[in-house]
Amino acid sequence: MVDAENQTGAHQRGKGTGGLFFAVDRQLWPQLWTLETANRLNFVTAFLVLLAGTGSDHQLTKWSAKACEEHVGMGKPRSMRAIEELVQHGIIARTENSTRMRPQYRFHPLDRDADPIFLPVQLVTGLKQETPVLRRVRETGDALLLRMLIDLYGLVETDATYGVPITALRLNPPAHHPARKLFEAGANTVWAMELGSQQSAQGEWATVHRVNEAKPEDAWAPFWERIALLTKMGALWFEPWIFDGDALDAEPLMPVDPSFHYAVRETDRIAGLTRLAHEASAELAGERTYFLDRAEGDILLPLPGHHRAPEIRGVARLRVEPDTPGHRIAYARRMRLIEGYSEAFDVLRNDAANGRLDRPLRIMSPDTYDL
Repeated sequence: MVDAENQTGAHQRGKGTGGLFFAVDRQLWPQLWTLETANRLNFVTAFLVLLAGTGSDHQLTKWSAKACEEHVGMGKPRSMRAIEELVQHGIIARTENSTRMRPQYRFHPLDRDADPIFLPVQLVTGLKQETPVLRRVRETGDALLLRMLIDLYGLVETDATYGVPITALRLNPPAHHPARKLFEAGANTVWAMELGSQQSAQGEWATVHRVNEAKPEDAWAPFWERIALLTKMGALWFEPWIFDGDALDAEPLMPVDPSFHYAVRETDRIAGLTRLAHEASAELAGERTYFLDRAEGDILLPLPGHHRAPEIRGVARLRVEPDTPGHRIAYARRMRLIEGYSEAFDVLRNDAANGRLDRPLRIMSPDTYDL
């Protein structure tokens, strides 16, 4: 393994099998929050930094106090103390080649079949010239903020959204403005919807961030404060997606961009997709422009006439994502969805422009597209 702090070879740590990511044992993760330590935030941060320095085996690392100081701003005395605690608790062990000047540590072998939590190395090292997210979290002094961040990574689903399940965390549509049927045109119906700002969460993962207050309405306050802080520091964001219904187990149809009217980049495929849906809806409306006037600022979506009411929700996503095989598969599926819907809206728009309204929107399965 190449020394990650002095990489000079052509092969750099993290560039091999699996890409720039490291893996946390899902069973070990909650244990780190129960072990005795002088400083929980330093203890867990040091664990993540050293683990980020492992190679594709997720086991051997030469990252030590120097890496903690360089990447997350933890001074060597605090770093060395936290690392020593990791050794004492048996989380890591010094290898036979480890020396005081050139330490080397070994983690327990990772069981890849046990569904580990995959994290991007850039969480520790940063993106380009940006301050690493892990350093920003440590600067808050809130250990539970770090736990929330890694818990969120552990929840990510490898479907086309590559986000946190909406059952666990989501951005809801406004209660006063659910998806509404705007009009019917032949074999299709056009729906209008708007993304709201109210967030919802549920599940066991969130309970650790709640407090036992005399007033139940205050119990969630620390949770939402941490969500807001992760969003403010750029670690978390909500991507608008249209789902095929209002149930929490509804299927994701496609991502949308509510600001598509103002998108300036020709390569913004999501804005382009949203614009195509709007243009197809406008063609279906024809001379009935008053329908469009009633939905100014809304996202318009044509669907086959038999389709139930869709719903728009914000999917919680982590800004820095691990370059895992699962991530690549999810990204490819996402691109196939965008390609499929773009083609379908284009066909529908042309049909409507030629006066043909008898053909319903037809979406090919995302897996039939080769990108």
